[in-house]
Amino acid sequence: MKKISIKDLTVATGLSRATIDRALNDRGSVHPRTRKVIETALEELRAGGPAAAALDLPLDIVLRVGRGMLAQVSATLATLGLPSVLLHDMYQKDEAEVLDLARALAADPRRPLILTAKNSEPLRAELAAARARGKRIITFISDLPHDARDAFVSIDNRMAGECAAFVLGGLFRERAARFGVVIGDYAFSCHEEREMGFRSHLRARFPEVSLVHEARGEDSYEGTREAAADMLAAHPDLDAIYNVAGGNAGLAEALRSARSGRRPVLLSHEANHITTPLLREGVIDYVLAQDTGAMLRRALRLATLPSLAEEDEIHHVDFGVYTRFNIPGFVSPTREGDG
Repeated sequence: MKKISIKDLTVATGLSRATIDRALNDRGSVHPRTRKVIETALEELRAGGPAAAALDLPLDIVLRVGRGMLAQVSATLATLGLPSVLLHDMYQKDEAEVLDLARALAADPRRPLILTAKNSEPLRAELAAARARGKRIITFISDLPHDARDAFVSIDNRMAGECAAFVLGGLFRERAARFGVVIGDYAFSCHEEREMGFRSHLRARFPEVSLVHEARGEDSYEGTREAAADMLAAHPDLDAIYNVAGGNAGLAEALRSARSGRRPVLLSHEANHITTPLLREGVIDYVLAQDTGAMLRRALRLATLPSLAEEDEIHHVDFGVYTRFNIPGFVSPTREGDG
């Protein structure tokens, strides 16, 4: 009988090594439905069925994300060892370049596509036409209209924004606090939904808090540094900042260079090689983060299943609130870039 590794099962199921280990060795609680997914994948892998075929199915991953998340995705792919999976780094590429790449990849409907991109009408139309020709499209982190994708894998971004408001608002309860928000671009649905959740929860639970400034940094080091520096110069008395986007290194530099001796509480997204040193240093106080490797494995599974007929369209993964005292074990040690 063919020996199946935990690595094989993580790719086939989209579940983490820890979850699979618990299920196989009866360590701790595992939901019956999760056990069934693992058992089915194990049977198919042993028989050389769909799960086995999915281990190295040719597909493309197109990511317009920050350097921290890109490093985590790259590390996961290296660990999984999938030579037929091509990762296309679109960091800071303009929309025309992203559209040109999507159009080129759409020409082959047999290759599934995992995609993170801004929402634009030309891209939506191109992807919708590709889907009509049979191409499997999975949006990752940031969603697109439902006709442009088959499924979406991410955290619940609106709930993440509400969680940020709950944490920061609770620190200044019954105080007339002043908050700032850092946005990448509203064309990323994840940024828009996080900011909407943040604002709505503050209005409902902490009406004494004022959102006095919105800085737009396009997820880049330089853009975020400049936008945050302008925000801090205009409002040196900020009590807290919520960064819904990337560009954390640029935001940190703006905070270090601010003339005001008062440092606002900072809550950001992602736990990676960029944010965790800033957590330890005390520049970032909180991050909202998920296991990006597990999230990618979920997307790979959806991209390679023979059929999605019995799958949900939206797949939300768990996220947590982390500080310097509980940095999660899924953080990659890889160091590169300044995103």
